[in-house]
Amino acid sequence: MPQINQALTKPTATRTRRTQERAEATRASLIEAGKLLFSERGFDAVSVRDLEEEAGVKRNILAYHFDDKETLWKASADAIFNVMRSEFDQRLAIMREVAERDALAFIVRFYVYFNARHPELSRLMSQEATRHSWRIEYLIENHIRRSTLDIEKHVRAAKGLDRKQFIHWYYIMISSTSTIFSFAAECEDLFGVDPCEDSMVEAHAEMVVSLLLD
Repeated sequence: MPQINQALTKPTATRTRRTQERAEATRASLIEAGKLLFSERGFDAVSVRDLEEEAGVKRNILAYHFDDKETLWKASADAIFNVMRSEFDQRLAIMREVAERDALAFIVRFYVYFNARHPELSRLMSQEATRHSWRIEYLIENHIRRSTLDIEKHVRAAKGLDRKQFIHWYYIMISSTSTIFSFAAECEDLFGVDPCEDSMVEAHAEMVVSLLLD
């Protein structure tokens, strides 16, 4: 009798696992589509159908996985920022063991290299940071404020800046570590070089560290 039950339940378990795998794959495809389209066009210019077509999934399936476009936007934004936070946290132990200036240089270089690999972060912020909305409030409260406080601690310790001076330093850093990569198409057409090529990323990191710290 146990053998019969096992024979009956095995196909069911296999089907359940395959269904879960397909659901996870569909969800992941929708998030990737959200990362691309929301960062390139902005929330209002992207429709549910646009997202489903970009993800290559069936029509009307987004609501099954995310309820609505707002929920998918949050999941897509979380996916971008969570990768950044995870990589940054992995490096915190190293930063605790070096001088403040070296720690600050480490942060700047991290931002350069991350933006070179993930230009969608800067593009998403360009879409959302220019006006007040529930989306920029969500990003600040769930992702940006924490990382900014971490950076401020190192900047003020290394350079002796007050709060207002740090604000200027922060936006100079954010722009200088990301614009060349989010404007990659312009850079290629204007100068004939790929800014995301390894030697260009390293040269950019060195220059930004020199400008911001020296």
